[in-house]
Amino acid sequence: MTITKNPFSFFLLKQRKTRKAITFKNGLTYRLTWPQFRYIRDSYQLLSKYTLNQLEDDIFELRTNDGSITCSVHMLPVICDLSRDYHIYQEQPNLYHLKNDKTELVGTFDMLICIQEQRTGEYDCNCQGKVVLDVGGFEGESAVFFWQKGATKIIIYEPIAAYIEYIRRNIALNEINAEVYLSGIGPKTGKTTIYYDNLDPGSGIHSKGSSSIEIQLTDASKVIEQSGADIGKFDCESAEQYLVNVPASILRKISYYIIEVHSIEIRKSILNKFENSGFVLKKEIPKHSNFSVLVFQKVKN
Repeated sequence: MTITKNPFSFFLLKQRKTRKAITFKNGLTYRLTWPQFRYIRDSYQLLSKYTLNQLEDDIFELRTNDGSITCSVHMLPVICDLSRDYHIYQEQPNLYHLKNDKTELVGTFDMLICIQEQRTGEYDCNCQGKVVLDVGGFEGESAVFFWQKGATKIIIYEPIAAYIEYIRRNIALNEINAEVYLSGIGPKTGKTTIYYDNLDPGSGIHSKGSSSIEIQLTDASKVIEQSGADIGKFDCESAEQYLVNVPASILRKISYYIIEVHSIEIRKSILNKFENSGFVLKKEIPKHSNFSVLVFQKVKN
């Protein structure tokens, strides 16, 4: 309420749930729905540093020192948050270029969300001088993260061909020593079909939708055994369940695992598998819904 000139307009907006003109204390007026107002309210302190114009009902122009970005209202908090650490340029409607003194990345808005999630510390680990196996590479943002933390090589598996071009571009921009494989992991090597409505980081073996795409899978045991990695990061939209079938002797070839689990059932099976294979749960980072990130450390013989 304190960010609007007329607190009563806030109550009317919430009660009527229709679009209404709301004037903020900075003097700017936007015609908003209640959900739109909440996005602006929750990031008002960040937004107040920039100029925000409403072009259409859900199209806004954010003017920063680096130029202008046109986007939907739900994207504003993420862009403003990352603008504290990066110069952000909009190359195309859904293509963003981030740059600071250490890092340069190019990708979609979904990549921006992934970069923001990295701030929770889910990938924090000692990468110095180590090889990282990155399963579920998406657009290369996690590979860049591990590289900046001192990794000497990143081995990336990503089954969606549309993301590979971003991975390769981000590898080049950051001069990363990497191997890239157009593949996911599975119980055996072969092909499978995934379904989706909108292809995004959540598209995986259990997702549903009216569209489909065939993807390549590589036996999870083979991926681990041949990687020579010290650290294994698995964010592969429920395909982490196939780690349960990997023999303990092969799992133990990697000493440190970061695994995002996508259901309570998968969490239970992964936890049981790794504890019975000579690992301890070092930490768990809760995420939304039933998701969490499990971090395992191998117990020394």
